[in-house]
Amino acid sequence: MKKEFSFYEFVGIIVPSVIFLYSAHLIIEFVYQKQIVDFGEIGETAIFVIVCYGVGHILQSLGNVFESIVWFIYGGIPTKWLTSKNRFGNSLFDKPLNDKIADKVKLQFGEDITDYGRLTYNFVFLKDKTVRIDIFNGNYSLFRGLSVSFLLITIMCGFYFDWLTTSLATIPFILSIMRMVRFAKYYATETFRTFYNLSK
Repeated sequence: MKKEFSFYEFVGIIVPSVIFLYSAHLIIEFVYQKQIVDFGEIGETAIFVIVCYGVGHILQSLGNVFESIVWFIYGGIPTKWLTSKNRFGNSLFDKPLNDKIADKVKLQFGEDITDYGRLTYNFVFLKDKTVRIDIFNGNYSLFRGLSVSFLLITIMCGFYFDWLTTSLATIPFILSIMRMVRFAKYYATETFRTFYNLSK
């Protein structure tokens, strides 16, 4: 059976695991002067990529837990910000547009639903208008995986190196969280805006 990697699999699974495992490889090589993988050997490199695919799934599993903590801090995922402001008082759109889109969504799917994200996405998907939305979702998955990867790398640096090196390692971790939140918001705004335009 022929297997082709999808955009999600490459971006959301392979890339974060490659960064994590290669960084771990460099740290261990620096500390113990032992080379785990010889990238000059095609066979070892191929095995490394295969291992990365498996580890990538584990990282995304940890990402599910990680994102639940992040969205708890924010008071809900961005698709919920359409009908209720997040913990920092932010909505998805400016108030006039937010109210218009929320009214359209409630008219289509009914009242008393806290998160219209999945219903709205399914509606847009049936209209074959999710290309841009899926790109945002893929990037969200990438930065969720990278956040977990850089968090684990930071922990390893804290174990092996001084506080300055560990502090520097936290920078990509923080930036990844910021991008993760940004793309989650892009996903939500694009989903609801596309729905609004289709339902005019």
